[in-house]
Amino acid sequence: MKFSVTIALLFSCCFAFSQSNDEVDVLYSHQLYGGLNLHTQGGGIFTNFGKYKDATHLNLVGLDIVFLKHEKEIRSFNPVYEDSKSYVVGKANSFYIVRPQIGRQRILTKKLRKSGVQVGYTWAFGPSLGFTKPVYLEIGYPSIPYDYLAVERYDPKEHFSNNIFGRASALRGFNELKFHPGGFAKFAMHFDYASEKDGIKGLEVGAVVDLFAEEVPIMAAIHAENSRFYLNGFVNIFFGQKYILR
Repeated sequence: MKFSVTIALLFSCCFAFSQSNDEVDVLYSHQLYGGLNLHTQGGGIFTNFGKYKDATHLNLVGLDIVFLKHEKEIRSFNPVYEDSKSYVVGKANSFYIVRPQIGRQRILTKKLRKSGVQVGYTWAFGPSLGFTKPVYLEIGYPSIPYDYLAVERYDPKEHFSNNIFGRASALRGFNELKFHPGGFAKFAMHFDYASEKDGIKGLEVGAVVDLFAEEVPIMAAIHAENSRFYLNGFVNIFFGQKYILR
């Protein structure tokens, strides 16, 4: 009888111990996440690599690649040809920004249950590597009705609604990129609702400011003023993984 009771107690202790082990948080060392960036003047993609400093702080290294539109951009079509392609009136250059960065993430509240949300915030800063690409259009000659189309770099003194058939291939002009150096800083609230302990999935909501050494000529001067300062709100939709590096 005593032997049976002893065996039962041993089994119950082992079961309780295994249950308590299941509830212990795994101490991850690193994480990697990225996804889609949507901001008030465009969008792009991003990725972040994080190393845990302690249970609630991570050091971040990341990269954003985004495009940025001028606030005065208006899409238009050739008034005669129904099969024409849309173009932006007065747009001289497309603008892209590459942001290598360092920063920090702090976890404010951890998930209390599987369906909960982990809340924190992130900040980062670094160089804004801006690149403008000239806009190319399909221009009709000699006049409506056109005899042929020619692909030309947009010239506000020569190209108007009556001779612009539409935009040319987006690949045209990449061999003519012009560099615009600058810097940026950003801050965001971080919401992680992944159901798996080692998973990362959620949203970041925040603001980013870019400042360049000179005005970025997105629009032709006769159509709109350009700026060297850009302040945008953004939403990052992200997913990723936590893991342990030995």
